[in-house]
Amino acid sequence: MGPLQQRYVSKELTHFVGKGKAQEEQYRLLLTILRSGELRADPNCAPGARIISGRTNFGAARFSERQTYHFPGVCFCDIPLADLEIHARKFSCFGIAFRRRFLVDRGASPVFYIARDSRISPAPCDRLGIEDREYTRREFFDSIFPRVNGLCSDLVLQSRALAIGNAGAPSELVALAQGIAEINTYLTEYVYSYCVSFDANSDDADEEHFYMEREWRVLDDVQFALRDVERLIVPRAFGERIRHDLLDFCGQTNFLDL
Repeated sequence: MGPLQQRYVSKELTHFVGKGKAQEEQYRLLLTILRSGELRADPNCAPGARIISGRTNFGAARFSERQTYHFPGVCFCDIPLADLEIHARKFSCFGIAFRRRFLVDRGASPVFYIARDSRISPAPCDRLGIEDREYTRREFFDSIFPRVNGLCSDLVLQSRALAIGNAGAPSELVALAQGIAEINTYLTEYVYSYCVSFDANSDDADEEHFYMEREWRVLDDVQFALRDVERLIVPRAFGERIRHDLLDFCGQTNFLDL
């Protein structure tokens, strides 16, 4: 007997292209990606560029509404082929799938889901403004994220100011400031920007029910060869065209008609 395999996860991770575009545009975009061998993290940046932006100090940006951090990465869903319909209805019928191992080797990791309507009772902390009461996770994270970001920023600025004004021990203070800045950068890139809040009571088909996406993220551009593509997903009407346009593609093609 072979190893048991859960049916609610997939051995492949799928990226759907062209959300909100007409099918013809989606198809052209899929061909462009496949011929270029590149899934761009941010088409507005130069290839290979990485821009992580923390938005906690800008207006009323809220963690619970996915406004706090900009994530410049490529997103995939971990959903078996037979169950892709609900997800495709939210994005598009044109998908490109890779083996999970292929993407893990390029930095892919699942996101951290947080049920924002979940109720918690954190320990009170005057310095962070946490009172002795019950919070929803929405309230808690919307409150704590700006404070943590602001605290790190203040520590960096104060450490640098002390380093400039203290000739006796500048190297230690500069190292402290650099250490705090680097830790905050790492947390932003590899923790905060992978956090996804959602309403647990949303309907499965709700576009805001992000938990249903079973999302994985790659922080950078994904470079690949056509032979690395495990599967293409297109509407049946595009089946003949894609065989003609991609004569060298040897992976699997599946039709998804909605």
